[in-house]
Amino acid sequence: LISNAVKYSDLSKESSFVRIRAAIDKQWLDIVIEDNGIGIAENHMDKIYDMFYRATESSTGSGLGLYIVNETVEFLSGKIEIESKLHGGTKVRIKLPDLAKKKNSLLTKKTA
Repeated sequence: LISNAVKYSDLSKESSFVRIRAAIDKQWLDIVIEDNGIGIAENHMDKIYDMFYRATESSTGSGLGLYIVNETVEFLSGKIEIESKLHGGTKVRIKLPDLAKKKNSLLTKKTA
């Protein structure tokens, strides 16, 4: 996610940024990664988690990054939300549960 934020920065802007915030409470780890990069067009948003999908022609990647992130977050019983606007940047929020409490359910998933 951080690599994408840097790779797809908007070079036409005077100043680029990537902000990373994390907060934890008794049940969740909440991670937010936000940038002011090139963003993702609305017509691509429903496909960004698809394997091998690239939302921009300037992409040099394999199209696996968001697919792998999404699969990993789902495996960990977490949630991911992505807000993006073309030329308006991207905000990714990942919520992961307290894994100590989820340990038994994760082991069950792994062996199933």
